[in-house]
Amino acid sequence: MNGTRTATISLWLALTCLVGFGMFIMKNQVQSLEKELQRINSDIQSDIKSIHVLKAEWSHLNSPSRLKHLVDKHISLNPVKAEQIINYSALPFENGNFDNNRRMIARKKVGNYAEHKRNLKVYVNAQR
Repeated sequence: MNGTRTATISLWLALTCLVGFGMFIMKNQVQSLEKELQRINSDIQSDIKSIHVLKAEWSHLNSPSRLKHLVDKHISLNPVKAEQIINYSALPFENGNFDNNRRMIARKKVGNYAEHKRNLKVYVNAQR
């Protein structure tokens, strides 16, 4: 009976030590996971702040008054004239079926249009 009692006490003592050791390991794992969660949350907060700053910079960079100033400064575009706009029906193509004569006519019309456009540019530049 004495041996059985000693074995039972030893078994309970070993089981208690094993449970205590398991709780210690689990506590350390929980603490490391909490530290990782805290780090991730701080990263998220810093990313949110960065996104907020980037949105503010983007809205500044895309402000219409700033863009108009940059366009006026760097791009010298003239308003579109009526002579520069052609209707789609004026194009010599029909449903993608071409023969050589139509291709030649199309090239000639495009060439004439380009020459007319060059003449207009020379004329406009001469008036300035």
